[in-house]
Amino acid sequence: VMKSFFESVGSIPVERGEQAASVQALKTLLDILESGKGIGIYPEGTRSRDGILYRGRTGVGWLALATGVPVIPVGLIGTENLQPAGEKGFRPHHFTMKVGEPLYFDKTGPDHSLPARRQVTDRIMDAIAELSGQERSTSYNQSKSTD
Repeated sequence: VMKSFFESVGSIPVERGEQAASVQALKTLLDILESGKGIGIYPEGTRSRDGILYRGRTGVGWLALATGVPVIPVGLIGTENLQPAGEKGFRPHHFTMKVGEPLYFDKTGPDHSLPARRQVTDRIMDAIAELSGQERSTSYNQSKSTD
């Protein structure tokens, strides 16, 4: 059921931990952005099941620099109550979505340094943290087998 839902909304699956799959997903997203369409991406790589805002993965920074498209940060508050840690099913629950002002980055094309991607990603995560008020972590979120 979940697979059908995500396919119906145009989700692009990524096999977590597989670098080749991540690179292919970024190339697909690049094509979508270059065609003039928008995308949504979770910079943490997976949803937070405990409400903590984890360190962003640099794919979002790579896309921002490769395309120069504006990034609109979105803070989600209370989504950890939709599927708490250790649970497989979803439960209805209210959550809040706050949308920030667009962030602009100079277009460098696909070739840029990891420090540049990290700097852009950190700026995006700072904007999300400001919107959501979430506790921050300097570590990456680890996906669980129930994700």
